[in-house]
Amino acid sequence: MRLTRARLEELFEQFRKLKVLVVGDFFLDKYLHLDRRLSETSLETGLEAYQAVAVRPLPGAAGTVAKDIAALGAKALTLSVIGDDGEGYELVRALEGFGVGTSPLIRTPERHTPTYMKPLMRERQTAASTSSTASTSRTAPPPL
Repeated sequence: MRLTRARLEELFEQFRKLKVLVVGDFFLDKYLHLDRRLSETSLETGLEAYQAVAVRPLPGAAGTVAKDIAALGAKALTLSVIGDDGEGYELVRALEGFGVGTSPLIRTPERHTPTYMKPLMRERQTAASTSSTASTSRTAPPPL
């Protein structure tokens, strides 16, 4: 059976009727936008210290899956245990910002919310450095 545009639209319409429970490890991905021009040497360590000019918290790990399910139109719900901490608060806020249901998410002070800090250096980032350099030996699929 060939996947036509009409069939694809029908599948997406069916997807909007689903409720999907995502169970797994929910992480907070915290993107730190750093500006090298504002860096200085740390008096305590002697290392270069960078100033974050913007911070962007996003759901990571299973949170990315839940966010993508919601973006496709289904009702996404989350089930996991996260910390009752600042990172947990940011994670819940980020998930809810994407329309993900967080009421089944369990928050406890005995756990720390796993967090990945992802520094992005503003000075070095150019269009060439952010584009993929992976080999594209496969041909593109035919248009719908």
